[in-house]
Amino acid sequence: MNLKEKIQSSIEILQQNEPAEGYHLAFSGGKDSIVILHLAKMSGVKYTAYFYMTTLDPPDVLRFIKKYYPEVVWLRPKMSMFQLIEKKGLPIRQKRFCCEVLKECHGHGETVVDGVRAAESFKRSKRKISEVDYKDKSKSFLHAIFNWTEHDVWQFIKSEKLPFPDIYLGCQNRIGCIACPMAQKKAAQDLELYPKFKNAFLKAVRKAKQRGIMKMFADKVENVCRCPFTNGVERLSKQFGFEQN
Repeated sequence: MNLKEKIQSSIEILQQNEPAEGYHLAFSGGKDSIVILHLAKMSGVKYTAYFYMTTLDPPDVLRFIKKYYPEVVWLRPKMSMFQLIEKKGLPIRQKRFCCEVLKECHGHGETVVDGVRAAESFKRSKRKISEVDYKDKSKSFLHAIFNWTEHDVWQFIKSEKLPFPDIYLGCQNRIGCIACPMAQKKAAQDLELYPKFKNAFLKAVRKAKQRGIMKMFADKVENVCRCPFTNGVERLSKQFGFEQN
């Protein structure tokens, strides 16, 4: 399908699956959610757009949403990421409790529209356009641009003259939490780009270690790499103030 056909297909998907109460539209301020929100407007369906605050959101993105999408509802977490670290330690790729507490708790009993695309990863390519949340059976997802490519997304944004965060004009091609363990290469860059967040991470980790939660963290230098830190393990461990036992 060409882009025009994909646009029409996405609009039909939204219209045909519209729940009586309207959609819960997950809006991150990123390129994919910008497209989803505009398609929802074009389709005429009922929806409410929500931004899930994680306390690790890039400041530029927060300013962007406030300026261009004032109608979006901000959902604040019950606990900040740094409070979570103090309580549970750092998350790792295999145990991302942060996502569960900060993001996945929203949308209970609703149909959540998001910007998930098959082209993003092999794992996501195995998902379906419409699916039930495997953890919360009362919640379902609708991936209305599932078959779009990244080129489609940018072409649509350009053709519709939609604003997008300046962060994309730099070295980043995605928006997400600062120092996310699922984007390990980006994590180290984030900590250099946002020193206040880096210091907050260090403070939270030290408190967790004082409580005996992260005794394993500095047993080996390699543990520093688990998350949110990444390559160049020895250099980073010294840089962030962690010492070998």
